[in-house]
Amino acid sequence: METSPKISIIIPTYNRAHLIGETVDSIRKQTFTNWELLIMDDGSDDNTEEIIKQYNDDRIHFFKAARTGAVSKLKNIAIQKNRGELIAFIDSDDLWATTKLEKQLAAMEQYPEAGFCLTGGYNFINKNEPIAYLYKQRDGIRVGDFLLPMLRSEVAGHIPALLFRKNCVHVSGYFDETKLFSDPDFILSLACHHKGILLYEPLYYRRLHEQSDSNEHWEKGYSDWVIVIQSYRTGKQIPASAAREALFKLYINFGEKCLQKKQREKAIKNFLKAWKNKPFSIIPVKKTAKAVLSYLK
Repeated sequence: METSPKISIIIPTYNRAHLIGETVDSIRKQTFTNWELLIMDDGSDDNTEEIIKQYNDDRIHFFKAARTGAVSKLKNIAIQKNRGELIAFIDSDDLWATTKLEKQLAAMEQYPEAGFCLTGGYNFINKNEPIAYLYKQRDGIRVGDFLLPMLRSEVAGHIPALLFRKNCVHVSGYFDETKLFSDPDFILSLACHHKGILLYEPLYYRRLHEQSDSNEHWEKGYSDWVIVIQSYRTGKQIPASAAREALFKLYINFGEKCLQKKQREKAIKNFLKAWKNKPFSIIPVKKTAKAVLSYLK
């Protein structure tokens, strides 16, 4: 009798033949081995399929679709196809620590009231060379309600750092297929309906490169978070004061990112939006001055 996998891992991918092998290798090196991997290919025209077929591993399943550009749809199809009790996602250019699934599963078993578990992580360009960590704290655990902490940017909502119970989607819902990026909606809905666990240890590694979604669509990602926060305020799922605090931090971070991209006018606009949410804070004033002074350099 075939044993069902405990964890289903989902990789949506498109034309990542040059990187996906490293991602699959990081999964196959997991110390927890009772998993299945569903690779959802969005019509790649490179040799992604050939790369995957080289693995002699019955746990790996490759599904190729016609090109849609709808990552959310691919994720939803995979959620419906998978056989695991728990689900994890990883992008086809990212990596995991070998103990990620083992440690997350242990935390989920220790706190059965929790619907999901997140981990710390870091960005990298060169393998094993961290650039920036998600959290200053790199060990320990946090358990509880994460909706407001996520909106305040205290808890990072990175999908590849997530492990969640499959039955949660019956309450919190699937990915919104009407949006190009619905990760913020999905993970916030999980946090709205279920308690969470955060392992601060960096177990997820996000690769930065010119073709990465985080680089290509960084501005859209911030805009989506603004819409999500406003919708939670309108729906009265969070107090107006919490929404203002969340928007303040988001606009500050958005402005800083614009400065990094040399988009000074856009940075100033976002700092001013932050100020409107906290008019007595001096931080937006300092940030705006910094942006103005950068014109003189």
